[in-house]
Amino acid sequence: MRKIDTVVVHCTATRPQWWAGKSAEEKVREVRDWHVSGNRWSDIGYHYLIDRDGTVVQGRPIERAGAHAIGHNATSIGISLFGGHGSSRNDDFYDNFTIEQENALRALIQELEAKYPIHKIIGHNEVSAKACPGFQVGPWLKQRPVRTKAVQSKTVQASAAAVAGGAGTAVSAISGLDQYAQYIVLGFAGLVVLAALFIMRERLKAWAAGWR
Repeated sequence: MRKIDTVVVHCTATRPQWWAGKSAEEKVREVRDWHVSGNRWSDIGYHYLIDRDGTVVQGRPIERAGAHAIGHNATSIGISLFGGHGSSRNDDFYDNFTIEQENALRALIQELEAKYPIHKIIGHNEVSAKACPGFQVGPWLKQRPVRTKAVQSKTVQASAAAVAGGAGTAVSAISGLDQYAQYIVLGFAGLVVLAALFIMRERLKAWAAGWR
């Protein structure tokens, strides 16, 4: 077994909806073909790849040095996140990737740290003149806790505030009406709230898929 002391984080530089209907395994096979057929490498360059939904797929066997960071392959493990097309080296993680990917990446790093004497976790942009992975790994590791629920985008937060404010106004307005009128108004308000919740759900789904 080779000596392993470093994790290098990468991105595939693909668009958020690239091969959206394909499984993580199919996407990894496509990346492997890029590396083998296109680059003439012996195998895919990364040891792990993490899909948009957080699925982790094994790439090159850990026992073999990867082909992902020149000068650092011998003692490192390469992890690549699907996404990152057009990213900048100083982007926020959520500009290019999903909460599911964040949680999966953190969990995978913790697992690797338990198995190997990892003392350095870096981004590809720290050892190469590239934007990859599209954020600064060091600050991200320190500032981002593992999250168990979706982080709301600004548009979703605005929708939630609008629903809450509208509900409060409705309660105040109907308090002075007679009972029959209150039933009518409450029924209408319920339909409005359901419609707003549906819109919020669709925005959350789109945001989780990588659209901002």
